[in-house]
Amino acid sequence: MKKEQIIQGPCTIKVLEGEARIIGIDIRKNDSLTIPSNKTYTIVYDNNTKLEMNCKKLLNNVNLGWDQIVQEIVDTGGVVVLLGNTDSGKTYLANLFTNLATSYLKIIDADVGQSTLFLPTFIAELKPMRKTLNLEELGYDSLEFFGDITPSTNPRLHVQKIVRLYETTPKEKLTVIDTDGWTNGLNSMLHKFELLYTIDPDYIIVFDQKIKDYLPENYRNRAILLKSINLRKSRSERRANRITKYERYFNEANNVKIPSENVLGKPISDILYYAWGEYIQLSDEEPCVGHYISLNLLKGALLGIIENKKVVGAALLVNLKENEITILSRVNKFTGLVLGYISLNDKFQERRIRFRKCKS
Repeated sequence: MKKEQIIQGPCTIKVLEGEARIIGIDIRKNDSLTIPSNKTYTIVYDNNTKLEMNCKKLLNNVNLGWDQIVQEIVDTGGVVVLLGNTDSGKTYLANLFTNLATSYLKIIDADVGQSTLFLPTFIAELKPMRKTLNLEELGYDSLEFFGDITPSTNPRLHVQKIVRLYETTPKEKLTVIDTDGWTNGLNSMLHKFELLYTIDPDYIIVFDQKIKDYLPENYRNRAILLKSINLRKSRSERRANRITKYERYFNEANNVKIPSENVLGKPISDILYYAWGEYIQLSDEEPCVGHYISLNLLKGALLGIIENKKVVGAALLVNLKENEITILSRVNKFTGLVLGYISLNDKFQERRIRFRKCKS
């Protein structure tokens, strides 16, 4: 019988006798594996296995059985949708699928709030080329820009973006769709139902009995309930993780200047633009016509970069003059920019972009 133990790094694991497995990576006799700082994993091993490790042990004898269930799905192939609350284990499971089916797997990271493959507000697709302890290291192959850190702002658009990546990227024997943690309330239910009806997966992996019970009857028999443990991050930890992602990405970006009409419309003055029949004012000063938004809030806006009809990266609006916008971007050649709902301040903390209607 297999033993399972939940450990946390930083630490090193060495197998003295037998063999062990962490997130689908085998550690054989005399082999070692280094666990990064603050990363949590389940180590699976036999009774006769002898280990030497200095990891922090969080839980012993958890008996989750995730490896066996994932291996059975890997052997048959198909489309898998992961449904669960925030920090329930969806991304960990996607990583496990990656390491057990590297050569014939497609992953779609649809969690726009806690994105793994790219930045928050984006949906990403990847065909992994190697095993890893951390999916973030592998990057992405294709992107869609949703523009917000929660699908609740536009659930239907979120589903459409997922489906577009699913249908326009090369098919593989196994596809795993890692969804967001929005699972409370009528709108979240309708959002997940629309995704299931549109994708029509072969397997639905859930981490909560209630989610399984609430699934449409014709999908309930496709659902697999996994045992889960409560290792939730706090809201501040999740926020800090997003900040780190933004900072790491844009610290390697360069300034690019573009005409302001590419984003806001035709400039009338230094604070007034004309966009397809409506005025946009970068202040709420009177008289105010059309819509207004604070210039300080617009600076820092997250943008999706378009080239040849595809999303190819992210940009950050850093300055705005009458006829010119300066953005931070790793991409120098592109045909268009898409404005989202999130802006970042100078510390990469998120703010919400709202265009308000003038009172007068």
